[in-house]
Amino acid sequence: MRINFSNPWFIPDRPPICPDVLVIPSYALKSRTLPTSPTRAQIELAYQWWQKFPRAKIIMSTGDNQNLGVTNAHVMIEYAIRLGVPRDNLIEEDRSKNTWENLYYSLDIIKAQRLTQPTLVTLDLYTRRAVATARKMGWQDYYWLSVYSKGEPAYGTKRFQTYSRFTIFAYELTAMLYSKFAGWV
Repeated sequence: MRINFSNPWFIPDRPPICPDVLVIPSYALKSRTLPTSPTRAQIELAYQWWQKFPRAKIIMSTGDNQNLGVTNAHVMIEYAIRLGVPRDNLIEEDRSKNTWENLYYSLDIIKAQRLTQPTLVTLDLYTRRAVATARKMGWQDYYWLSVYSKGEPAYGTKRFQTYSRFTIFAYELTAMLYSKFAGWV
């Protein structure tokens, strides 16, 4: 069942004209070898854009924030390779544990590689917080794309966070409040 949450939470996409880097902050992993449905949906959306712009890099961003002994970024890269993205186009950002760190470390990579049109690829329920965090952090000339996905239980402590659209929405409301308190948005 698809629940239609109030429109004020969602923000419209700001599609890039010619992206040279797509940034995917992981939502969660289902196991040591498989991202959850929301994270797979993000990767698949980035893959569709990469097919239009095959020179674009894709930054997979998140460390081992679920204590699986493997980074989310590594599992995401393996999934993208199975879709057909060449390893040379994939960048693993494996230090981050939260959204602020995802964007901070990804921005370091963007600057180091002199990439100029970063595009966030996020779950629709997560877009508002990711865009607000990037704005507060001082990202310049950036874009964003969002994708719908149903929930799916993740591994370990993230199980409830990703269990359903409702729990993802509840998590995002809480995370936005925390982000405001922390000064990230």
